[in-house]
Amino acid sequence: MNFQKVAVTLLTAAVLTLNGCSSEKEEKKPEQDVKQQPETKVEAKSEQQDTNQAPMMTTLVKEGVDYSVYTDKEASEKPVVFEFFSYTCPHCYNLEPVMQDWKRNYKPEEVTFKQIPVFIPQVAHLTYGFYTAKELDVLEQVHLSIFTEWHEKGNVIRTKDQLIPIFENAGISKAKFEETYGSSEVEKQVEKAKSLLTEFQVTSFPLLVVNEKYKVMSYQNLEELLGRFAINNTK
Repeated sequence: MNFQKVAVTLLTAAVLTLNGCSSEKEEKKPEQDVKQQPETKVEAKSEQQDTNQAPMMTTLVKEGVDYSVYTDKEASEKPVVFEFFSYTCPHCYNLEPVMQDWKRNYKPEEVTFKQIPVFIPQVAHLTYGFYTAKELDVLEQVHLSIFTEWHEKGNVIRTKDQLIPIFENAGISKAKFEETYGSSEVEKQVEKAKSLLTEFQVTSFPLLVVNEKYKVMSYQNLEELLGRFAINNTK
């Protein structure tokens, strides 16, 4: 996995900070409205702090440079990476092949990866579409197709009905899509995604969170953060 090469590419695309997509910057296709919340303010740990609360340091990553800490949270018991993203966000689109590459190199039993679509009222159908695809076990095909339609083909998906051909290409009938899209199972997952958006104070994206406690600030040492750092810094 050539993360260094990818990191350089993302640097030139200005994706290496949290100044990604947000409600103020997007969207002409269509307008986004993510409720703004204050960024988590984190001070660097002092040497006097309880070392039991500090993460096991690795040689490549530094607090305040590569990551910040949600001070009100405990680390998860098992390694997990959250990616908050939006299909409308070009930075999320640029990050997607990086995360796909990473997924191929880490087994779920080593580090669990969870993508969480940012709920934006004007494009709520995209969040529902994500969880509909997940429920129908066609997420991989549908997920990449939505990104491709929006960013490569220039086909803005403004309505739920525009998702139907994408699902049909994945082998899902219109009737099955409609049934699942409106199901209580999908609704529960959408509501959970909304709650996570608030819990982790997501105001710009993409946003990567490691072990539910460490917020990625830079992608320069991404492989280390998502790999050894995640594995070594659980609860």
